[in-house]
Amino acid sequence: MAFTATLNKKTVYGDMRVHHYVVTTDGASDEISTGLGYIDQIIWSPKSMATLGGTHPRFAANVLTAATASNGTVSITGCTSGDDYYITLFGR
Repeated sequence: MAFTATLNKKTVYGDMRVHHYVVTTDGASDEISTGLGYIDQIIWSPKSMATLGGTHPRFAANVLTAATASNGTVSITGCTSGDDYYITLFGR
């Protein structure tokens, strides 16, 4: 199974393309192919998380969970199944 990533909105901010997602996890890690050619910045916020005590999810731009470069991909690791996140991506 894969994370559920719902693209809620696409817009343009200056010279950057911006994608707004809601992501629901179903395991500890996965990656999301965004359609952007390159991601410059990730902003995330929890929507609903099982725990936030000692562990925090890790987000990486332009890389797969196996640490292989992949432009336009977001990898998310350190999750608990059922966590929900808001993610805003700035890219080109």
